[in-house]
Amino acid sequence: MFLGGYANSMDEKGRVNIPADYRDVLRNQHGDCRLIITRDLLDDCLRAYPVARWRDWLAKLEKLPASNRTARRIYRRVVSSAVVLEPDKQGRVLIPASLRQAAQLRKAVHFAGANQTFEIWDSKLWQQETELVDAEDFDPAMLDEFGL
Repeated sequence: MFLGGYANSMDEKGRVNIPADYRDVLRNQHGDCRLIITRDLLDDCLRAYPVARWRDWLAKLEKLPASNRTARRIYRRVVSSAVVLEPDKQGRVLIPASLRQAAQLRKAVHFAGANQTFEIWDSKLWQQETELVDAEDFDPAMLDEFGL
């Protein structure tokens, strides 16, 4: 699983190092170093999936009827922007310009573990997001429902 957060720098070409811990998870838990990187469904960040998890996600999406407007919008936002990337020997991937623009990625980026996937944020947007999370209360009823 992908845990923790990591700050990193992206070069002017859009190359960034995937954290070594995340590469270890890909290699040791998934047996495949490739990633599917795409726009996040809800937030202004990118989401990275191990190949097997991406296939699982697509299988869920394929159960929705083609006439479902939400499903079509998910395909347009997430599936159509997805790319398969494999870290090079230095652990770097080249994030396409279209994805960098969609997530507003600049030089400073933040990797955020999200269990079976991880997110790639512009560091300033990540800071704003975590400030929002820290300022908001969690819904006690929902916490009780999940036994937390």
